[in-house]
Amino acid sequence: MVTWDAFLRSKVPNLETRKRYDAVVKSFNGWWGSRPLTDATVQEYREKLLGHYKPNSLSNMVAAINLYLESKGVEARARRPPKEIAANPKLVKADEYAALLARIPNAEERLAVRLLHDTGLRPSDAVAVRLSDLDTTDGITSVRKRTRKTGAVTDSLLRKETAAELKAYVDAAGVTDFILRGETDKPHRHRTWPNAILRKHGAEGITPRTFRRTLATNWTEDTTSLMAQGGWTDSKTIFPHYRRNARARHVQAFEKAVGPARDPEPEDEVQGYR
Repeated sequence: MVTWDAFLRSKVPNLETRKRYDAVVKSFNGWWGSRPLTDATVQEYREKLLGHYKPNSLSNMVAAINLYLESKGVEARARRPPKEIAANPKLVKADEYAALLARIPNAEERLAVRLLHDTGLRPSDAVAVRLSDLDTTDGITSVRKRTRKTGAVTDSLLRKETAAELKAYVDAAGVTDFILRGETDKPHRHRTWPNAILRKHGAEGITPRTFRRTLATNWTEDTTSLMAQGGWTDSKTIFPHYRRNARARHVQAFEKAVGPARDPEPEDEVQGYR
């Protein structure tokens, strides 16, 4: 029989994800012990988890448990809880972003925030940008890399101010490989480091995911280019979980389809960074 480790490697290419899944399975094994792995046992553990974790956090844990059950040839599966989708999730406003940058004196920390904002990448990809990932075609700096979670190839453009700050940091820090180098024996910063930066500098309600959501919301209707910018592989993920309904764009679409909803005003602008 194939071992759990071998089965996991065959199903999950990302090392960090495999580590998280393996930790979940170890906890699951410690809980059910020698009892039979029946559907009732599996659902009992799922209910236990629901008492300690939010549905969105539980989703990956259920995925790990179900992979483990599959590896053992057990038919029972834990039911994946529906993801919670906030009715009015936060977007980052232009003045809010500018004020945040102004509060960060450390060049490395400020660059990390700029990368999150401009690229829309997941933090695991933002902290792992290397010199070899940078492209300057047509005088525009972009990050071209394969994402860690899905393997999508990105073309994440950077604002000219971010590109200038990136170059200055690379020169000053003597960077030769990874841009944001780790302080221990790791080659680059940990994926949770950007969250710590945002908390440290009082970014109220802002996480890497907030930058990712703002990017998706403010983007044009060109979904293909948005997927290349943020490293998405499936537009079905973007629309329910990231792209908020921008009201200005909603009003414009309504008035084009139905008719005027108000007296003419100066051109509306989608909320967020411009």
